[in-house]
Amino acid sequence: MNKHMECDILVVGLGPGGSTAARFAANGGAKVIAIDKRAEIGTPIQCAEGVSKSVFEKLELEPDPNWLRKEVSGVKLIAPNGKVIDLDESKVSQVAYGYVLDRKVFDKDLVGHAARAGAEIYLKTRFVSGERLENGLVRAHARHFGEDVVIDAKIIIAADGVASRVGPFFGVKTFVPLKYMESCVQYEMTNMRDIKGLEMYFGHDVAPGGYVWVFPKSDNSANVGVGIIPVHSEHKAKYYLDKFLESPRMEGARFVELNAGGVPVSKPLKKTYADNILFVGDAGRIVNPITGGGISTAISTGKYAGMVASDAIRNGKTDADALSGYEDLWQDDFGKRLDVLYKAQEIFVEMSDDELNDAADALSKVNFDKISEIEILKAIAKTNIKLLIKLKSLI
Repeated sequence: MNKHMECDILVVGLGPGGSTAARFAANGGAKVIAIDKRAEIGTPIQCAEGVSKSVFEKLELEPDPNWLRKEVSGVKLIAPNGKVIDLDESKVSQVAYGYVLDRKVFDKDLVGHAARAGAEIYLKTRFVSGERLENGLVRAHARHFGEDVVIDAKIIIAADGVASRVGPFFGVKTFVPLKYMESCVQYEMTNMRDIKGLEMYFGHDVAPGGYVWVFPKSDNSANVGVGIIPVHSEHKAKYYLDKFLESPRMEGARFVELNAGGVPVSKPLKKTYADNILFVGDAGRIVNPITGGGISTAISTGKYAGMVASDAIRNGKTDADALSGYEDLWQDDFGKRLDVLYKAQEIFVEMSDDELNDAADALSKVNFDKISEIEILKAIAKTNIKLLIKLKSLI
């Protein structure tokens, strides 16, 4: 790697969002350099690895069987009192199938697609700082295998996660307040039993402000994790997960792997673009605030960022006005949905166990044409007077 390089677009971070941005930017004719601080893409895993089938439409790629660990069609919601709401074919007429991925394979292959599109990939390359140059370019200072490297670009796409380092160097505050930061810990477990659909457990004693998940990876293995809001919790996330492992549901299961991380469950940045800069996925706080899921939003925003950035390069304009179309694209796609889910999340973290049990009772009386977070919220609100008052602004 040269110590001083130039490109049209620099992508910082090669998760699904960054690799998608790099691919679409390169396909648009831009000279792209993409860097990641890790030596191995796809590790460590920091999510439950679940996605819907629609994510592959966003990618404009056919799903490779090597990416897919398990196809799932049902979801079980377990209330604090143990009541189980089984959202399978018996309650949902149009079941939407999804997958649990093998992120280690999936993420690496997405980087491969970016490289084949023409992006130059550099691993073990950590973004250290950035600055604006007088000629309208932006400069990134990085460390590549212990050596200082300078990369000059016309646009930087920040896709380096919730702890993004890019924004502050260019006047954008990306700090996430603690009240909107979810702490997550996950174990991969084997010797599991009764592995079918996704399972989500709720309650203050189980996961304050969040939930415990069981996402199957095979007929006898699963990702078992917990996400909590620390300001609502007496203990750290690992305490709640270890406690769940002592439950009858996990009898006989055995530990294989540990992963941990943080997820923003706040509103997105007020502006996910600036002069010469675009923010993708977690770096822009563009995450599902109810589930904490970020793969789909990262891929969608990465695609739009790559498209808009390459258009800007062709047009010779890289200021904020030229890049504002990026936010228009993702807002038009799913911005309203995120706003509703953010408002619901604020209500959810304050709900008592009794109210969560009431919500489960409401859901048990409803059948669905299709299932989504918003459809569940509507069903709860329309069948429970107390919750209707709290959720009426959302329906």
